[in-house]
Amino acid sequence: IFRLQTIFTSSPQGPKAVTSHVGSGTMLRLSRRFPLRPSGRCDGCQPWSTSRRSYQASRPCRSAETKGDGISHEIEYEGLWGAITTFPKRRPFATNVIVATVKTSVADLIVQKAEGKDSIDWTRNGAFTAFGFAYLGIGQWFIYVTLFSKLCPNAVRFANLSWAEKLKDRAGQIDLIKQTALDNFVHYTFIYFPVFYCIKEMINTLAVKDAEKPGTDKGLVERGLGKYWKNCVQDNIYMWSLWVPGDLLVYSVPIWMRLPLNHAISLAWTMILSSLRGNEK
Repeated sequence: IFRLQTIFTSSPQGPKAVTSHVGSGTMLRLSRRFPLRPSGRCDGCQPWSTSRRSYQASRPCRSAETKGDGISHEIEYEGLWGAITTFPKRRPFATNVIVATVKTSVADLIVQKAEGKDSIDWTRNGAFTAFGFAYLGIGQWFIYVTLFSKLCPNAVRFANLSWAEKLKDRAGQIDLIKQTALDNFVHYTFIYFPVFYCIKEMINTLAVKDAEKPGTDKGLVERGLGKYWKNCVQDNIYMWSLWVPGDLLVYSVPIWMRLPLNHAISLAWTMILSSLRGNEK
């Protein structure tokens, strides 16, 4: 009796199928020499092995995801002191508001004391405090962090690089110059000073008696901008002389440190501004 039988034999290239007509006796002898192995298809062309293998394919390893948004950071800390020292990195917006408000108020108080005043002019100090909270604390966060990051797309990445990497990053260096120019020649000139004069005019108007209030022929904004127009040349020269070099440093440090350092330099500037315009009514 002959049967058509397919036999798998070993070869260096893998299992090899041989089809032949064999008798029952021959089949018995062959079955002893070549025991039955699990049949299957070898798609990967792997060498045939008599032992059964198994493996588990793992997913590609992913790099650890960066925590935080590039500005704030998720940092582990212990105790009250750890919470205080890591607060600027964990809560940069709140840090900015607190520092801006306190810094602006303290700078004006220092100048008033230096002027030899017998008593503190709290109306004047209130104008600086309100400006520090509303504009320097909240408004400048939008300008420096949100708006400038979009106008200068390499700003955040460049700020978070090491100093050695900053020296090689041409695109980041261009954005550094761009931010400094926008800050000094657009932001300060056309936004910062107009807002300062309008807030100062509003506080002064609320503080005076009704009989002493200015006439209604000019609105609050018009009066504030009118005072800025008289002082704009001198104000901007003072501003640029301090802030052009100051901004080159501010925009080079890590992003979480940007506004705290900005306020440190701004403490000196606010004292200059208070001595120049604090007594003006």
